[in-house]
Amino acid sequence: MKTFWNLQFVLVLIAISSAFGFGVQPKYEGPDEVELSLLEPAVVPDPVDGISRWWYTPSRKAFLFRHNYAKNGEIEPRQGEDLRLPGNILPRLYNIRLLPFIEVGNWTTDGYVEISVDCIIATVNISINSLDLTIDQPSITVTDELTGNPIPVVNFIDEQSTRELITLQVSQPLTVGGRYKITMKYISVLNTLLTGFYRSDYEENGEVKYLAVSDFEATSARRAFPCFDEPTMKANFTITLGRKETWTSASNMPLIRTEPMAGVTGFVWDYYETSVTMSTYLVAFLVSEFVGIPSEPGLSNVEFRIWARADARNLTDYARNIGPRVLEFFESFFAIDYPLPKQDMAAIPDFAAGAMENWGLITYREQYLLTDPTTTSARSFQFAAIIIAHELSHQWFGNLVTMDWWNALWLNEGFASYMEYIGTDAVEPDFRMNDQFIIENLQYVFGVDALETSRPINIEVNTPAEINSMFDAISYEKGSCVIRMCADFIGFDTFQRGLTRYLNDNAYGNAGQDNLWAALQTQADLENVVLPATIKEIMDTWTYKMGFPYITVTRDYQTGGALVTQERFLLRKSNDSTDPIVYQWWVPLTYTSDYQTNKRDWLSVDQISKTLPNLGAAANQWVIFNIDQQNYYRVAYDTSNYAMIRDQLMMDHQKFSDNNRGQLLDDAFNLALVELIPYATALDLTLYLKYEREYVPWHAALSEFNYIDTMLYNFVEFPNWKNYMTSLVEPTYTFFGFAETQADPHMEKLSRIDAMNWACRLGVADCVQNSLSTYANLMSQPENLLQIVSPNEKSIILRTAIENGGQTEYDFAFNQYKTTGDNSFLVAMCASKQVTVLSGLLEMLLDPNSGILRSDVNTVFNNVANNPIGNELALDFLINRWNDIQNSLGVTYFATWYRYVCTRQNTQAGLDKLIQLRDAHTLILGNSNSVKQGIETVETNIKWVSLNEEEIGTWLAANQPAKVFRQ
Repeated sequence: MKTFWNLQFVLVLIAISSAFGFGVQPKYEGPDEVELSLLEPAVVPDPVDGISRWWYTPSRKAFLFRHNYAKNGEIEPRQGEDLRLPGNILPRLYNIRLLPFIEVGNWTTDGYVEISVDCIIATVNISINSLDLTIDQPSITVTDELTGNPIPVVNFIDEQSTRELITLQVSQPLTVGGRYKITMKYISVLNTLLTGFYRSDYEENGEVKYLAVSDFEATSARRAFPCFDEPTMKANFTITLGRKETWTSASNMPLIRTEPMAGVTGFVWDYYETSVTMSTYLVAFLVSEFVGIPSEPGLSNVEFRIWARADARNLTDYARNIGPRVLEFFESFFAIDYPLPKQDMAAIPDFAAGAMENWGLITYREQYLLTDPTTTSARSFQFAAIIIAHELSHQWFGNLVTMDWWNALWLNEGFASYMEYIGTDAVEPDFRMNDQFIIENLQYVFGVDALETSRPINIEVNTPAEINSMFDAISYEKGSCVIRMCADFIGFDTFQRGLTRYLNDNAYGNAGQDNLWAALQTQADLENVVLPATIKEIMDTWTYKMGFPYITVTRDYQTGGALVTQERFLLRKSNDSTDPIVYQWWVPLTYTSDYQTNKRDWLSVDQISKTLPNLGAAANQWVIFNIDQQNYYRVAYDTSNYAMIRDQLMMDHQKFSDNNRGQLLDDAFNLALVELIPYATALDLTLYLKYEREYVPWHAALSEFNYIDTMLYNFVEFPNWKNYMTSLVEPTYTFFGFAETQADPHMEKLSRIDAMNWACRLGVADCVQNSLSTYANLMSQPENLLQIVSPNEKSIILRTAIENGGQTEYDFAFNQYKTTGDNSFLVAMCASKQVTVLSGLLEMLLDPNSGILRSDVNTVFNNVANNPIGNELALDFLINRWNDIQNSLGVTYFATWYRYVCTRQNTQAGLDKLIQLRDAHTLILGNSNSVKQGIETVETNIKWVSLNEEEIGTWLAANQPAKVFRQ
C-alpha cells in the first residue's frame, strides 16, 4: 500500500474542489419546504419556553434524533429500487486510509480505499455508493484475489449527482463465488453540512480550533469513502487515520500503533484494529486536539473513555461514571458481553443529531455528554443519562443486530427509546425513569399518532430523503410504546429472555421485525405463555397501521360485566378521507378494581366490541382499565364509573397507581377535547389535585391545563379559572417550598419546578416575593449567579422577576444577556407585562446594533408571541412591519413566526387577520406547511372555545374555592 498521494495531485484536486465550491459550503440550516413535505406529519419547531399545545408538533425530541440529509441540488428523488445497489457484489473487508487537512484554506481529505468483495451474481458492472467524492480514475484497480491477476476497468460511470453511485465496468465478467479487490484514490471535502466526514470548530483560550468528525447515519458514509452503503451489506473495516503528531485520533476499534508519515514532517499515521462485522453507517472517525479521559477502573470490564476539548475535562465526570455502569447493566440484561474491547464517547461542538451510536465511538452533542454540577439542571442531568443509555443500548440493538432496511428503523430506535428508561433506572433509581415513561414517551406520542397525517411504524422507504424522514416520533416514541406493551402481555421476564434469543440468533447480521416476533414466540411457547394469536399477528396490527384506539368501557352494574369497544382515536377528522384501512387492533385489556386482583382479556382485530361477563367489581366499586398505562390506547368510561373514580380520588387517591392517576387525567382531557366525554367529567377528576404530591400525575395534568389556560385568557371565565388553579397549585407549592437543597431527591426537584412555575404564573405571593427577593440579591452581586440561583429554578425566577418588576429588573436582565451571552435573561425579558417593553423588544429585532444576537432573533419573537400580552403585538408587528423585517432579516423567519402567533389566537377576528396576511404574501406563506398548520390551529382553537367555554365556565362557577385567591 502506498502511504501518500503525490502532493501535486492533491493541489490540483484542491483547486478543483474550490472551483466547484466544495470548500465554502454553507452550514446546514435545517429542512426546507421540500424536505418538510416528506415528513409525516409536517414539522413545526416547538416554541422555546412556550405554551403551545404540545400535540401540534411531531416530536419534542426531533432535534435529537433527526439525522441530516444534506440537500443535493441536482438529485431527483426516485422511487423503488432505482437508488438501491443491485446486490451482485457484496463487501467483505474495507481498508480505508484518510488524511484530513484540517486547515483554513484547505479542508480536503486525501482518501484511499481497498474493498475486498465477493461476487454473488456474474456481472461486468460494479456499482458502489459515492457522493461528492473526486475519484482519481487512473488509480482504480480491480484484482482477482485468488490469482492476483488484474481485471482491466474499461469504463467509469459517474452518477454521484443523480443516483449517488459510481459504476466500474470491467473487461470480463466477475464469476459467481469469486473474490476480488477494488482499490481507488479520491479526494473528499470536510464539509460544514454536519454529515459525512465534516469539520467542526470551537474556541479554546481565545483561539479557534478545528476538528474532523464523522456522522454517517443514514446514508452518508458514501460522502467519506466509496462503499456499499446499505445496512445489510456488512463488512469488516480496517481504518488508518493521518494526523498532526500533536493531535489525536479515534475510530471504532483500539489503536494498534502510530508511525511517522514518510516524507511529511510533523504528521503520523494511526493504525486501528480491524473491526467486527458491521454496517457502513456505524463506521466512525475523529481527528482533533481532543483529550481522552478514561473512566475509573472497576466500573466496567471494558476500557471506557470520554473524548473532549482539553478545557472541558472537568465536565466529563458524570458521563465517565454513568457510561460504564450502564454498559455493565446491559451486558447483564441481555446476557451477552459487549463485543468490543473499548467504548469511547466523544463530545462534539457541532453535531446534527443528539448523539450517534457508532460502534465503539459514540458521538454526542456537547451539551448531552458534558455536565457542570454547578450549572446543569436536574432535568439536564436526566437528559444526559437517558441519551447515554439510549446510545449504549444501540450497541446491541442496531449494531450487533441491524435492521434489514430503513423501513424497520424502529427495531433500532424504538428499542433504544425503550431501553434508555430501563438502563437509566438501573443506575439512577432516584430518577424513577420507568415511572416517567408515560409522560415522556407515551402520552406525548399519542398527540402525534392521533392525527390523520401520522404514519405506520413500518413503511416502505427508498430515497435518502424518505429514509431520513423515518427519524421521528413514530419510530422512536411509538416504537418504544408498542415494545413496552408487548413486554407486558408476554411477561417481562419472558420478554427479556426472548430478546437475548433474538440477539444471539441474529448476531453480526440483519433482521426484520418478523425475526423478533419469531424469537419472542419461541420463548413464549417454551414458557407456556397463552395468547389469543401469534405475537406476529398481534404486533403486525400495531406496526403496519398508524394510529391507536380508544377503548370505551360501559359497565352493566346488574350483571357485573361490561361492554368494551374499540375505535380509532383522532384529534381531527377530515370529512373527505379515502383511507381504506380498517382501524382495529389486537388490543390487550388489563383491568382491576383493587390492584390486588388484576385481570386480562383481549379485543381481537376482528372485534369492534366484546362483552366481558365479570369484571370482578361490585356495583359500587370503581374499575380501572389499562393498568399502569402499559398498553397503547386511551380509555373512556361510563358516567357512573367516572363518578366512583372521582370520589375515590378525593377520598384516597393513592388507591390508584401513580401511572394510572396520570393516565386518568391525560385520557379524560383528550377525550373531552374531541367531545367524547364532557369537560365537566375531566375537570371533576382534577378536584383531588390539591392533595397530589407525585410528579407524574401533576405533570400529565399541567400539560392539559396549559391549553385551557391559553384559550380562556381573554374571556370572562379566566378569573374563575385562575382562582381554581390557584386552589390546586398553592398547596402543592407550599408542600415543596421555594428553597431547594442539594439533598433533595431528583423527583422532588422536578415537582418543585412544576409547582413553582405555576405558582409564580398564578401570582401566589410566596413564590412571587421569593423570586423578586432572589433576583434583587442577584442584581447586587451578579458575579455570584451560581451561588444565588439554582439552575433548576433559574428560568422561573428570572421570568417572574421581570413579569412583576419594573425597568430596573428589565435593564439588569438585558445587561446580563449582553455581557454574558446567557439568553435565559433574554427569554425572561419577553415575559414582561408592559406593552412598551414588548414592542421595544420586537423593534430591536430589526436593529443589528440593538444588542440582540441574530441567533436569538427567533427566540425573542417566539417568546413575545407566547406572552398573552405580547401575542397581538407580535401579530401586528408581522403585519405592519413586513417590509422592514424582510429588509433587515430576509424571508427566513416569516413562516415560522406566522406559526408562533397562531398558538394563542382563538377568535374569528384573529383568524381573518391571519388569512388576510397569508393572502397578502402568498409567494412566501401560501405553500408553507407551517402556515397551513397555524391556520388549522386557530380554526381548532375557535371551535374549542365555541364548544367548551360555556360548559367550563359553568363548572368553574360551581367549583370556586371558599378562599378567594389573589388575582
